[in-house]
Amino acid sequence: MENTAFKEIAELKKEMHELKTEIERLNGICHIGFVLTRERDLDKLLPLVMTEISKAIDADRSTLFLVDWERMVLRSKFAENLEIDRIEVELKMGLVGLSVLSGKLINTANAYEDLRFNPEIDGKTGFRTESLISAPFFNNEGDVMGAVELLGKETGIFTKEDEKNVLKVTSMLTKINWDSEKDTDTAKKMVYELRKLTECKRGALFLLDRVNGELISVMAEGLEQDIHLSLNLGIAGLAAITGQELNIPDAYSDIRFDKRTDEKTGYRTRSLLCVPIKDQSDSVIGVIEVINKKTGVFSDSDMDLLKALSSIVAISVENAILLQEQNRQFRSLLEVLAASIDAKDHLTAGHSQKVTEYSVKIARELGFGESEIDILSVAALLHDYGKLGTDDNILKKSGKLTNEEFDHIKQHVANTRNILDKMYFMRKYRDVPLIASCHHERLDGSGYMNGLKEDKIPFMAKIIAVADVFEALTAQRNYREALSPEDAFEILEQNAGIKLDENIITALRKNWQKAIANESLQDRVMS
Repeated sequence: MENTAFKEIAELKKEMHELKTEIERLNGICHIGFVLTRERDLDKLLPLVMTEISKAIDADRSTLFLVDWERMVLRSKFAENLEIDRIEVELKMGLVGLSVLSGKLINTANAYEDLRFNPEIDGKTGFRTESLISAPFFNNEGDVMGAVELLGKETGIFTKEDEKNVLKVTSMLTKINWDSEKDTDTAKKMVYELRKLTECKRGALFLLDRVNGELISVMAEGLEQDIHLSLNLGIAGLAAITGQELNIPDAYSDIRFDKRTDEKTGYRTRSLLCVPIKDQSDSVIGVIEVINKKTGVFSDSDMDLLKALSSIVAISVENAILLQEQNRQFRSLLEVLAASIDAKDHLTAGHSQKVTEYSVKIARELGFGESEIDILSVAALLHDYGKLGTDDNILKKSGKLTNEEFDHIKQHVANTRNILDKMYFMRKYRDVPLIASCHHERLDGSGYMNGLKEDKIPFMAKIIAVADVFEALTAQRNYREALSPEDAFEILEQNAGIKLDENIITALRKNWQKAIANESLQDRVMS
């Protein structure tokens, strides 16, 4: 009776401990969700999230990779407890390798439009792969043995009927004894007949070499030598390519594990979990990798938790990436708009970009925050946009302007304001039209269009004014040669406190002197 009571108490304690652990995990998920809703900057967001994931799963460290399909690599966006700046994992095995690793048939109509395609063999043979179908085959125990690959369907695209025929052959290859030369020849004949049946240009049969992590061709029509296709992509790469989560209890006993990162860092990976991060269209955009369970190996419960967390992270990462892309698109559009103005005269080409560069340097010297600098840079890029309405003949005139011509030139700031007021700017940039259109205002009221004075002029417009004058003085114009920076600073300082802000001029000079000092130091190092 007493023993039974002790057992019941022990069971109750165990259940309470498991319940407490589950509550802590749920709290961890809620906390991560709370963090995600408050941060949209990917570089700030990910360290917070991944640290919390390590805590929730009791892992030694965690890494989040994003897929770069153009370069066919996984790039780490956050690698906890690693001193190296970035980890890159190669994804280089191509479509036939993918069919082996995923255990699925792959059918593509245009290989070169599929980012997973590896054109390495085409480069060696001169053959250009167009349509491609590849399917794995297995042994009786269900282990992948290799793959069948067909290239270049005569009619352009492999059909569903072709897929059925390929799968029939791969099912028959299960019974092949690869140690028997007779059976191997039979397999080759089957693939040859399959190629004729599907009306394609080439066929290949590969066997998987698990020791070396390669696919080796048993038969490759039209090629004199064997093909060796590397599967050296690591566990995280495998998760990215196949879209499947992986739980590896002993990394060094798994031939798919890539030891190179450990060799670089001196870190020893024991166990790891990898879960792909998928966007709303179910495409892989990254991978979460959690390494070295502090107590034993990762459990199914750990995997379930990481999958749940990956869904939360996916939403935030996708939003952050989308925001970055929108910002890049917005910025590139502004740069095109600015370039269209500068293109009116080859002597002013790049003027808006240079004014923006000087304005940003001044702002940094004055201690502006990144958000303020962003606003300033947009206004600086667009400060001359109203010149779209300025007569080219007057803009390019080499002699002195008449009063009427100068009045026409001055009209460009009003045009800038009118045009930019018609553009939709998000709330952050709502003052851009005003800032951009005030860059010719002067402290003493002698500027244009409104003759604003002192504090009535937006401070960012005062910065653009100094940057604009400095760039104009140090660049060649139709009416004069370029001045040296020192001569330009002399002119600026003659107007300091009168027409132009003295502190802004001082900041520009300081930045300029720092740049000269750095160049001098680099020259001494190089010599």
